[in-house]
Amino acid sequence: MNKIVIINEELCVGCGACTSLCPKQILYIDEKSVKCKVSDESKCDRLRGCEKVCPVSAIKIV
Repeated sequence: MNKIVIINEELCVGCGACTSLCPKQILYIDEKSVKCKVSDESKCDRLRGCEKVCPVSAIKIV
């Protein structure tokens, strides 16, 4: 399966802006790495809200 949500973990600061915006609740902040992760890419609505709200441009929807 091709990736839909690409998260650059080097850029991600774990602020959680994307997780609170995601209507499908598929984004979460991993407790160990304190980075954004995706639970189920197949549920992504591809509206790019997470991409737009990320303050460090760490998320790309393809």
